[in-house]
Amino acid sequence: MDDFENDYNEAIVAGRRNLKATKLLSNWCYHAEFSRSPSRGLIEASTGLPIGQMGVQCKFSKKNSMQCWLLEDAVYDFYQNNCKGCKERLAVGLPNISEFVGPRESEAARRKQARDAEELSRKQEMAERRNERAEMRANLSLEETFVLDLIDELDQEGIEKNEPRLEQLANLAPETFTRKIVEHLLPAVLDMHLPYSIPAGKALLNADLDPHKKLAVAVRLLNSYVHSPNAIDAVLSDGDSLSRDALSKVLRRFVSMALAPPPGMHIGGRESLRLDSAPIHSLFKKRSSDISLIVDEFLGDAKPSKICAAVETILAVDDDKLLRNHVRNIFAKLMRRRTLLTEERRDSNVIYYLRIAGSKCLDRFPKETDKIIQAFLADNDEVGAKEAYRIYSSVLKHNYRKKAKIGAAQRIAFKRLLWAAVENPEKNMDDAGQFFRRSWDELAELAVENFDDLIGAAATLSEKYEQADLKPSLELTDDFLAEMNRRNKRTAIDSLQGALIEWAAIGAKTKGSVGINEFLELYGKLPQNQTQMRGNMIVHVSKLLTGVESLTLVLSDWYRALMDESTLVRASAAQAWENVPHDLVKNFPDLFFEAFAVLLSDPYVMVHRSAVQSLQRRSFPEDKRYLVSNGLWNLIISYSRGGERQDFVVDCIDSFAYLCLSPEERDGDVGMALSGFLLNLEGSALYHAVDRLHYGFRNVPGFVKVALKSIQSDYTRSISTDDCASAILEAPRTELRACSDEIKKAFDGLKPFRPEVFIEALLYATALTRAGDYSTASACFKDMLASVPSENRNEQWRLEVALISVAIEIEQAIGRGEEVSTLVEERNDLLSDLEKENAERAKHRNLPFSVFLED
Repeated sequence: MDDFENDYNEAIVAGRRNLKATKLLSNWCYHAEFSRSPSRGLIEASTGLPIGQMGVQCKFSKKNSMQCWLLEDAVYDFYQNNCKGCKERLAVGLPNISEFVGPRESEAARRKQARDAEELSRKQEMAERRNERAEMRANLSLEETFVLDLIDELDQEGIEKNEPRLEQLANLAPETFTRKIVEHLLPAVLDMHLPYSIPAGKALLNADLDPHKKLAVAVRLLNSYVHSPNAIDAVLSDGDSLSRDALSKVLRRFVSMALAPPPGMHIGGRESLRLDSAPIHSLFKKRSSDISLIVDEFLGDAKPSKICAAVETILAVDDDKLLRNHVRNIFAKLMRRRTLLTEERRDSNVIYYLRIAGSKCLDRFPKETDKIIQAFLADNDEVGAKEAYRIYSSVLKHNYRKKAKIGAAQRIAFKRLLWAAVENPEKNMDDAGQFFRRSWDELAELAVENFDDLIGAAATLSEKYEQADLKPSLELTDDFLAEMNRRNKRTAIDSLQGALIEWAAIGAKTKGSVGINEFLELYGKLPQNQTQMRGNMIVHVSKLLTGVESLTLVLSDWYRALMDESTLVRASAAQAWENVPHDLVKNFPDLFFEAFAVLLSDPYVMVHRSAVQSLQRRSFPEDKRYLVSNGLWNLIISYSRGGERQDFVVDCIDSFAYLCLSPEERDGDVGMALSGFLLNLEGSALYHAVDRLHYGFRNVPGFVKVALKSIQSDYTRSISTDDCASAILEAPRTELRACSDEIKKAFDGLKPFRPEVFIEALLYATALTRAGDYSTASACFKDMLASVPSENRNEQWRLEVALISVAIEIEQAIGRGEEVSTLVEERNDLLSDLEKENAERAKHRNLPFSVFLED
């Protein structure tokens, strides 16, 4: 993984600083509370250091600090907004947060003093310029003074670069920009950074100006990244006169106009960037040799910024000759970046543009570029190899469902990635392996051309799979890590083999009946003992289907596979059903459905489990579903007796309810029996039962009890209780009333209430309200209200809970026919208090601390 070591070291440094900051915070004030996000990372788990988003809170403050990566930032933010001048502080000991708060405040004061001094200096200089212009007025005509009046207005802070009035005056009355005015403005445009320098420069381009000076003004504007068509025209019309320094400045601006920034660097929302490559192309025609020399010089520099500028120029110019001259340099920088660009992270600009340039080289000069890449691969550098395979993958990118470009570059890249993936099949995350994990119909032409290579590569993986299964003679028999590593390697090899065969199946389908017959002939010739290869081929047999004719070709082999002596092949044949095109389901013969249904009674777990999962993804026709009813019911009963595979019960019930039950049966006695099976589940199986079934089982009798049991389990709470909450709140009133005792028991189980369980307690109290048990619900809300500490930060919670509690009392009173005016008045008072509390909280800023200066 790129930059993992740097990220790891940075996390360790942050963790150590946070650990120290927590101790300093605890010494600062007795009331200061350290808070943090609940998530924990692997680095924190292995080191015990506090690493993550952290903040500060206090019972006397309604505003918590923003959570920050460094606790020091959160503490300083909280100190500035809450602790400074707080009369409730109870000091604990020394040292405390003054260690870093004091220096930060001193630094903030120093910066403010420097800004004040700078501001005073700017105002003095502004006054001097105004006095100078006042002295000039005596020797100027009335028209010339109009220009000075406008400059007086523009010579102040906050003037935008695109302020148009000075330029408009030059367009409408160029005679007002006399020699005296021009001589007064030129120094401000060329040598100074005054508020009106840019507007003055744009105006001078329309004045009667010496060509050499006009060129200098245009270069200044472009170097300031000002969008000025006049400046561009001035540079291009006199481009031969540009000095080397001016050419470099203009070149940088023209490149930025023609080249899109890296992802994430564009600031400005959804507005699309308007690129214009015409200026850089025109300048390159005039000064191609000089620009080439600049590129050569920059590429030979060791500074990443210079290398980046060179590559950006190559990309913006988009000249084949210039690109070809630097193919080797581009790949040398990219594939040897571990040593040449040691400080650059994976998201740096120079690496991004080097990758773009490398991809363009391969696309335009495929054979030459491929030869260079292979030469650099001889370095055996892991980072270099990743970059090479990333480049190969890039030329195979395409738009979904649009015809992909297939040329020499794509053909070369496909072969290189294929054999690179086979060479290291256990590396799932590299670009070579990742490319083949997902097949694309848009690249079917490559699959057709490389059909033999794909099958050959898959066969090679069979040998690697068998070798991975062998234990070294010196390995200990109970070496758990070695066995786990071996299992992971076998899984990776098997996954890649299946992906390559899927590509081969796409190629065979594209060739029509000839290709399908070739695929099936290869499958038929495989030895019986090559179960892994046979299984991976038969699992993709449904990918060959395009119509009735293709179904006729594959059906006999598929049917035999359903009854094969190999467990793996039978499971794979069942799995193939899930990819059958929906329109062809009705064309399958009854014999196939009967053979498939038999797999639900197969004694091997792999087989009947594969059959059930396939039924979840591609169901049987309605008139054939009776074939699977008994098999699914038997599996439900068998697996509900306990064991390690309780999750499979959920799969079986899901399939059975969808395929074999009518809505009336699901919401009747059969559904109640299914809820009884689900109620016996534990852990992950219980979580998945609610997660996957809560929509269809909303009205099933007894299912709300399953949701109640799940929401109280530690496993569900460690993931998410949202689906359980939905199932409880959306359950029919009769179901909620039937389990009101269980709901109250769950509510009482949360006592004493903690902040993290308050939402769950609110859920139970609300469920009791929906069940119509208002007295119990009212008692629950009163318990919750009593448990909220009387602290400023909890006032909003107290008001909201009290408001709900009063609302329930009003509903109860109305039901009993009692007077409610006093309760209504109390409710109105609570609403008024809540509005005031919300208005007060709205005053607190809710932006990350890093957005603001430390003063």
